[in-house]
Amino acid sequence: MELENIVKRYRDVGIENQIDYDKFYLYSLITHSTAIEGSTITENDELDIFREFMTKIVIKNLNNDIEDYLRSIGE
Repeated sequence: MELENIVKRYRDVGIENQIDYDKFYLYSLITHSTAIEGSTITENDELDIFREFMTKIVIKNLNNDIEDYLRSIGE
């Protein structure tokens, strides 16, 4: 019963929503993969590359969404 109360409090506070686990998993894969291969890129460099890559993906998807919308309204 005590464990159930702790889990309920944890969920009520929303702690699990504070971390984007999909993004964290992807970042971890990139970091660990390059470490295993002996890369000399630092973790901060990898994070910068990852952020730049993700930004490009978001912008591309946004542009595609805008183009699809404009086509749908006949522009």
